[in-house]
Amino acid sequence: MGHNVDYMTFTNNSLPFRAAIGCLLLILIMTMYHFIDFYKHLEEKNIREEQLKKMVKEAELRALKAQLNPHFLFNSLNSISSLTISEPDSAREMLTQLSDFLRYSLRNNNESMLPLNEEIKNMRRYLEIEKVRFGDRLQCEFEIPLECYDINVPAMLLQPVYENAIKHGLYESVEPVCIRTYCQPRHDHLEISIINNYDPDSTPVKGEGVGLENVRNKLFLFYNRKDLLSITRENNHFEVKFILPVKQKP
Repeated sequence: MGHNVDYMTFTNNSLPFRAAIGCLLLILIMTMYHFIDFYKHLEEKNIREEQLKKMVKEAELRALKAQLNPHFLFNSLNSISSLTISEPDSAREMLTQLSDFLRYSLRNNNESMLPLNEEIKNMRRYLEIEKVRFGDRLQCEFEIPLECYDINVPAMLLQPVYENAIKHGLYESVEPVCIRTYCQPRHDHLEISIINNYDPDSTPVKGEGVGLENVRNKLFLFYNRKDLLSITRENNHFEVKFILPVKQKP
């Protein structure tokens, strides 16, 4: 009987303490629940924001890629039409080149990065098509070490540069124009230089133009940097230089 009295006394005396412990546990459980719920909603919000950013980025890239020079397509088709009568074999070859070029452009609309080899191969197609129009006036040189070809670059990055070289080099001059492409791998980046000569008396020196501005925008979308492209005019030569970060393999 004495033990029961002692137990009841202990129980009554410890009731406030046990109630406080219970309240603390309840508060802790509720805090953990709200923390987990908050973290879950935060994760969902971050996922939605990342998806939205990705959608915006893809939309911006599609908009940039959609700005393929329509004059190039019209001129190419006109050249093919003319060749069908005088040089049918050349017309078929040019049509194949144009088809492969457009297929590459369409296929890679949703691609982010591709090996430099693929990009250069398509730019060679582009230049071969333009050579049908300009003949020996358009000359091309490529100096690209083998170790550069597997490095990933943004798809359709280089085309506006070649378009710019032809537009401002060949359209306004009767002299041959040579477009030289140099690549050099560095420790953490890839250097690409595209250089063309031009006639300073016939080529108006204006701003960088829409094409090169689009290139800058694309580089910013991919790398979030604005210092990856530089423009140099010197000794009647126009140079566009890329410094593309390279992700190191583990």
